[in-house]
Amino acid sequence: MQRVEKCRKCILKEKVIVMYRIPENVQKVLALFIDKCNKELPGLLEGMYLHGSIVIDAYIEGQSDIDFVAVTSRKLTNDDAATLKNIHLELAETCKKPQLDGIYVQSADLAAEGYFYNEGTFGKAVHDTPITWWLLKNKGVTILGPAASELPHDVTTEDLSTCVRKNMNEYWAKRTSAMEQKKEQLMTYPVEIIETEMEWTVLGLLRQFYTLREQDIISKLAAGEYGLRELEPKWQGLIQEAMNIRKGNQDRIFTTNEERVNATIHFAKELISSCNQKDLTKREVILEGYRPEYLEELLKYELTESQLEFTSHPKDALLACETDKRRHPIVILEKGQPAGFFVLYQGAELPSYTDNPNAMLLRAYSVAVPFQGKGIAGTSLELLTDYVEGNFPHVDEVVLAVNVRNEAAQRVYLRAGFEDSGKRVMGRMGEQYVYRLRLEENDYGLSNRIKSIHQSNQHTQLR
Repeated sequence: MQRVEKCRKCILKEKVIVMYRIPENVQKVLALFIDKCNKELPGLLEGMYLHGSIVIDAYIEGQSDIDFVAVTSRKLTNDDAATLKNIHLELAETCKKPQLDGIYVQSADLAAEGYFYNEGTFGKAVHDTPITWWLLKNKGVTILGPAASELPHDVTTEDLSTCVRKNMNEYWAKRTSAMEQKKEQLMTYPVEIIETEMEWTVLGLLRQFYTLREQDIISKLAAGEYGLRELEPKWQGLIQEAMNIRKGNQDRIFTTNEERVNATIHFAKELISSCNQKDLTKREVILEGYRPEYLEELLKYELTESQLEFTSHPKDALLACETDKRRHPIVILEKGQPAGFFVLYQGAELPSYTDNPNAMLLRAYSVAVPFQGKGIAGTSLELLTDYVEGNFPHVDEVVLAVNVRNEAAQRVYLRAGFEDSGKRVMGRMGEQYVYRLRLEENDYGLSNRIKSIHQSNQHTQLR
């Protein structure tokens, strides 16, 4: 037990900032698990991360499981799997609640097929659920290993929204249709069963609604509160009763099963239809030239170590802008808050990237850590064309350099409409691809189209 307690204290010492969110009994289970793994499979466990109820403040003592992702240093052998299964089963006997529920992935390929443990079952599956990876990237708690936000998985908010919308139109739509078909039968069920179905459907759909609208994930009760604020008054009674059921509150608004079933079906159909008819996103992203009032926030601007390997911190980029007026600092604002930053440049270095005298170089691009995974990068790059045309009317092309090792950034730029120019330059961290975005067709663009296609094809063949 001394070994286990030492392990737990080590976790507490290194994770003091986040561990306050984790109940002590959860910490003890994690310490036991990590200790057993290190003892029976030394060197296997590279990372241990939490997602699920704990990270969205929805953990319920005695009910919730410990949702985890374990990163291993190698592909699990059959012997490894058997040992891990035994560790889980022993823990399940030792600690009845909470139980571990999670997946094992390789550090070399997080999306590859791996093992999972759930309620006594230890099996294989492909771990390709965007919700898990988005939660881990944006809210995950790091117990062991590198920060969760730095794991090599580039899930985006668009991926999250696509997954949620698919879930709404498949699982929830089919469930609602089945309820409607069996409506008369449901009326005869015990009220406890109807209340459980009502709570599950109303709050579950509200979580989906919240994610599509706010590009975030919250608990069922928090989604209920959101629904009370944002939806029409006619749904308040239904939502409040679903929340009361969730909380174990005996107060009820409806008096019969018929009322509950009809209201639940009507709500589900209307909310699913509404989510399919319009873009629910409320986030407002704009580009704005730097102003002194943004300085304080930009000085506190948070970037990961991996980001700083490939880009400059805004405070350093602003210093360069002070001495070179050909550098134009731009702030990416999300609901009025500085969420990202970049510089547009026209000067002596431009010919190293392009032969086009009307081009502009985009450099020092980044999105701050708290705003990552929300689709802000893609939105800001979509806004780039209008911003440049409105503020630099003589410019007809934007170019940038991206490190050959920075594959995540490459995908973001290519999705935004940039293309590989075929040109290569050397940066402080090695070779870089030069990407370009044409703002309008002109004589220069026409004369270079054949050349660019040829160079692009050469690059594709090299890949």
